[in-house]
Amino acid sequence: MPCRWLFTLLYGLHIVWTGLQASIQAQAYKANALWFCLVMGAAAIGASFLYRAGRNSVAWKLAGFVVAMVFGFYLFCLIKHPEEDATLRVGLIIFSSVAQAAVILMPTPPRR
Repeated sequence: MPCRWLFTLLYGLHIVWTGLQASIQAQAYKANALWFCLVMGAAAIGASFLYRAGRNSVAWKLAGFVVAMVFGFYLFCLIKHPEEDATLRVGLIIFSSVAQAAVILMPTPPRR
C-alpha cells in the first residue's frame, strides 16, 4: 500500500494528541498519559519514516509493537476503570489502533 507511511504518520500524531487531550480534559498535568503517548507517538512517527524510506520489515515490526502497546493499554484501562475511561478519547484511540492494525497487516502489492 503506497500510503501506508501516511496512515502511520497520522496514527502517531493521533497518539500524541490523545496524551495531550488527557491533560486538557483533566485540567491538570497527567504525566503518565503524556509521556506514554509521546513515546508511542514518536515511535509510530518513526515507523512512518521507515515506511517512506522503504525499510518495510523494520517499520512493520515497530508499527506493530506500537499498535499492540497502545491498543492493549487503552483496552486494559477501559476494562479496569470503565467509569473513568469510557470517554470519546479512549474510544477513538482504540478504534484508530484497530484501523492502524488493518493498515499495517494489508498485503503489499508486488513490484513490477
